[in-house]
Amino acid sequence: MLVTGGEGQLGRELAISSGPNIECVAVARGQLDIGNPQSVARMMAELKPQVVINAAAYTAVDKAESEAAQARRVNALGPGFLAAACREQGARMIHVSTDFVFDGESSRPYSPDSPPCPIGEYGRSKLAGEVAVHGELPGALTVRTAWLYSDRGANFVKTMLSLMAG
Repeated sequence: MLVTGGEGQLGRELAISSGPNIECVAVARGQLDIGNPQSVARMMAELKPQVVINAAAYTAVDKAESEAAQARRVNALGPGFLAAACREQGARMIHVSTDFVFDGESSRPYSPDSPPCPIGEYGRSKLAGEVAVHGELPGALTVRTAWLYSDRGANFVKTMLSLMAG
């Protein structure tokens, strides 16, 4: 199993929790630039994974407005490159996306078939990644998540606890 974004909060947790019967290779941005199709092809050819979990992402929601090209490179183009490489090698893919593909205005929980309506560049770039993944690899699984938290790294829960501690 290949996990992209291996130095990020989600990538680290996936690698740690993969279990002893799974050979998990978690790669960081310096090892795999998912926004570069040659880098993706090289890594896929080297590792030949059966499963790829894409946990790599440009996650600076507010900065995505002023760094739209970088957000799209990582969140939209990169997942498409990974999906194409998975298709070519017969690997399965799990792509991690976000609830930011929605506008947050619904009074009911969103379902997988709810129409997306992102309101910012971050959400638009993540939605474009979903579209690219399923265009290249229709059988891929997309998981949309909201807040991530763990005991390592910066996250919403740790920030709120720190603020409450004063």
